[in-house]
This record gives sequence, structure tokens and C-alpha cells, in this order.
Amino acid sequence: MNRGMRRRWASTSCFTPWRTSRLCLWLVLAGAASAATVPDLWPLQPNPVTLSNQLGAAQDIPAALQPALQFQKIFCTILAGAPAATWRADLEKLARLTGTDPVAQGVREAARPWLARVWMEDIDGVLRDYYRHHVSFPDKLVDLPEPLRTDPWGQPWVYSLHEPTGFKRQTNQRYQLGPTRNPQLSSLHAAIRNRRTPAPTWKITPQDIAGSRALQFQSATANALIQPGGTVEGCVLMFIGDGWALLGGPEQLFTVTF
Repeated sequence: MNRGMRRRWASTSCFTPWRTSRLCLWLVLAGAASAATVPDLWPLQPNPVTLSNQLGAAQDIPAALQPALQFQKIFCTILAGAPAATWRADLEKLARLTGTDPVAQGVREAARPWLARVWMEDIDGVLRDYYRHHVSFPDKLVDLPEPLRTDPWGQPWVYSLHEPTGFKRQTNQRYQLGPTRNPQLSSLHAAIRNRRTPAPTWKITPQDIAGSRALQFQSATANALIQPGGTVEGCVLMFIGDGWALLGGPEQLFTVTF
């Protein structure tokens, strides 16, 4: 092969170092996504980018866990900082799930705190509009549109006025708002920035109750034998797999192994 032919071959080859490295990176990412097992889809400390890839490649998910998979996709979008307008409608559907099965129960309870934060932002807009006209916040919540008149659990909002630091007489210049179940619920941005992950310390032992699967949860503060639908330290046991279980916490879903 003469020099001109070698030059032309090198310029048309698809296996340049740049292309090869890109191909290798793609294969690594694809392999990481396809290698994820079902329990890997609900980690305690999710990385939004990595987990989104895994969720997109997820296969063989039990039909009962489809609502949990939908929530996890929305959860990744929330953690990635996407505007609420892009995921709000889907989250509202999950927060309104009417099923009585353990998965629906766990998904509802994980979705509602995030929905409460979105509605709190809406209410903040109403209150700030009132403030622009009156230079103070109202004594109580009034004229709120549906569905903002109650929190996502259907209970009244906890609303109170307080004064700025050092200005005791100006009690209508600040306000506190939150759902009945958690009046101190953080804002959406604060929850994403300072997210607290569950820190389970249970010793989990599989058990059998009248031929049905159950789990024994033991820790310094808990000793509970429950089946799917039962709760332990505020978490719903949603599903028992082979050597793992899916639980629904107050704001996220997560798996544990045993």
C-alpha cells in the first residue's frame, strides 16, 4: 500500500481514537443501565442521571410495581431540578391513586409531600399578590382556588403569621405554611438541595404467616412482624421480593435486603 492509499484509508476509517473512545463510553453506559436489577431501581441515595438511564432500560418489572416505577421516574426528574410544570400533572395522578393495595398506598404517601410543596408555591403566589395590595399578609387563608383549599391529604393547611426578627409589632409581615401532617415541611427547592435520605438500621428476617410471606423488622426502636401493607417506623412495606423488599418512606421509595 502506497503512502497516498494509507492516508485515504486512515481518513475514512470509523475506528479513530475519538470514535473508539465514544463507542467504549456508550457501551459502558449501556452495560450499566442493562445490568441494573429490580431492587437497584429504588436506591436509598439515587443519582438522578445514572438512575434515569437504569429506569429507561428496566425490564421484567412485576406488574404490581408499575406505579412505583412511575413514581421513581418522576422522583428522578424532581431531583434533577426540572421545572414543576414538567412533572406536576403526573405527580398529582400518583398522589390520587385510589387503590388499596400496598404499592398504591406507598406511592401515595411518597408523592403527597412533594405535591404539597408544589401547592405551597402556588399559595405563596396568592399570598404575595395579597401582600402587594395590603402591605401585609392575611390573617387567614382565604380565596384559594381548588384544589389548594386543602392539603394533598384533604386536611386544612396550617397557616400562621409571625414577625420578622427584631420587629415584634409587625406580626403580619411573615407567614408559616404547611400541611397538617407536617406543618414545618420544607420548600421544594430546600427539599431538593438538602434532601434527607432514610437511614434504616433494621435487622430483617423473612417469616411466614399462615402460608403468606412476612418480614420481621428489628432495631433499637422497632420490633415489627408485618406483611405487605403494614408499616414500620413510618414506612410502608410495599412488596417482598427474593432477598429484598420495597418500602415507601415519607418522601421516597427504597429497597432493603435480607
